[in-house]
Amino acid sequence: MSFRGLSLSDTMVKALDKLGYHEPSAVQSTVIPKALRGISLLAQSETGSGKTHAYLIPILERTDYNLNRVQAIIVSPTRELARQTFDFARQFEPFFPKLHVRLYSSETETSQNEQGSKVPPQIIVGTPGRLKDLLVDKHLFTLQNVRTIVLDEADMLLDMGFFPDVEALLASLEEPQIMVFSATLRQNLKDELTKFVRSGFEWESDKTETASTVRHHFVDIRHVGDVAAVTQFLRLRNPYLCIVFASTVKAVDALYAGLKANGIDAIYFSGSLDDRSRRKAIRAIRANHNSVIVASDLLSRGIDIPDVTDVISVDLPSDLDFYYHRAGRTGRFGKDGDSWIFYNADHTREAKRLLEENKKDKFDFYTLKKDGLKPDPVGLLPKEKLTKKRELPEAEQKEILIAKARSKPKHIEPMHKKKRQFAIEKVKRKYRRKAIQKSVRKELEAQYREKARALNEKADKHHN
Repeated sequence: MSFRGLSLSDTMVKALDKLGYHEPSAVQSTVIPKALRGISLLAQSETGSGKTHAYLIPILERTDYNLNRVQAIIVSPTRELARQTFDFARQFEPFFPKLHVRLYSSETETSQNEQGSKVPPQIIVGTPGRLKDLLVDKHLFTLQNVRTIVLDEADMLLDMGFFPDVEALLASLEEPQIMVFSATLRQNLKDELTKFVRSGFEWESDKTETASTVRHHFVDIRHVGDVAAVTQFLRLRNPYLCIVFASTVKAVDALYAGLKANGIDAIYFSGSLDDRSRRKAIRAIRANHNSVIVASDLLSRGIDIPDVTDVISVDLPSDLDFYYHRAGRTGRFGKDGDSWIFYNADHTREAKRLLEENKKDKFDFYTLKKDGLKPDPVGLLPKEKLTKKRELPEAEQKEILIAKARSKPKHIEPMHKKKRQFAIEKVKRKYRRKAIQKSVRKELEAQYREKARALNEKADKHHN
C-alpha cells in the first residue's frame, strides 16, 4: 500500500515523498485511516515502527491552517523525545506555509517558553509539567479549539509519574480525540486510561516487543570484568554503531571511564547529565561522531538513533520490559540488528527469567574467548571442562558436555557420580555404535568391490 491509498491530500503525499517516506509502515496503515476520522485509539507497537508519523500525519491533515488557535497537543515524557517530535513536525513547514508549531519543554526556562506567544501555534509539542504550567495554570492560550491530544510513550509517562499533569491537561479540554501510543500495554496503564477515555476507544496492538529483524544472543563473559569484556567484544566485533547499556548511573560511569582508559572513544549519556551536556550528547549521537555510546536506560526509549547495529546489555534490568526497549534501539525500519546480553555462568537468574517469560524470540548462546565468540552448546546449564584421553569428534564433545551439564545436581544427591557417568557412557556408546556401523559398512563395501572386480576379470577372460 502507498500513502496515497490512505486517502491523504496531494500536498501530504508529495511532502512525504520529498521527505523520503514512500510506503506506510504497519502501524501507520492501521492508525492513520482511523485517526483521520477523529477516532480515539491506543496503538501498541514495536519501537522504531513509525509511530510518530502515525499521529503527525492525521494531525497535519486535520489542521485548519487559516485558524491561529491551538488545535493539537502532543505530550512527550522527556525533553529529548519532545525535541525529536518537534523537529519531525517542522519538516512539513515548507509544504504547509501557514503551519505554526511550538515546543514547550523543560530544556528551556519558562520565561523563554512564554516569549513569542502572541500568535498561538496550531500544534504544541511538550513535556507534561511545562504544558500544565503554561496551558492550565497560566492559561497562555485558549484551548477551546483543541481537537486532538497525543500521549506519546504513555507507559513511560505513567512510570515517571506524569499522569497527574496529563489528567490536568485532559480536564481542560472539551472531549478531544485522544491518541495513545505505547511500546508496552500493562494493566496499570489500561486502568489509568479508563479514567478519562470514553466508550468507542479502539485498541490496536501487534503484541510485538522488538522487531523481528533483531537477533538475540547471550554471551558468557567467563568471569571477565564488564569493562574488559566490552572492550574485547568491541575489538572483535568492530560494530558500525553500538549502544552499551547498564542499569545504574554508577555502572554507566564505570563503563565509560574504563572504555576511555582502554582507548575506545565513546559518548556518555545518562540522567546525571545537566541540560547543556544532554543536548550536546544528543547532537553528537545524531551526528554519528562515535561508534560507541555508553548509556543508562534513559536512552532506551523514544529517542530515534538511526543505524544502530548492535546493542550490549552488560546486565539485565529488574523490569525486563526495559530489555526489550534496549533491544529495540537496533533492527529499526526493517534493518537487521543484534542484541547481546552479557552474563556470568555463576549468575544466571535474570537470564533464566528472561528465557522463561519470552517464548517468541529465539536466543542463542556464545562464550567470549580471546580468539573470538564461540558457539556455546550448553547455554545456561552448568559448565565443566571436557577431559580428553583421545581426540573426540566435535559433535561427540558437544553431546558429552550437555550430558554432563544436565546430570549435574543442584544439591549433593546419592549416586550422582554414577548417574553422571551413566549419562556420559550413554553418549559414548551411541558414538561407538556409529563407529562400528561405519566400520562394518566399509568392510562390506570392500567385499562388494572385490567381488565386482573378480566378476569383471572373469567376464574379460571369457570374451578373450
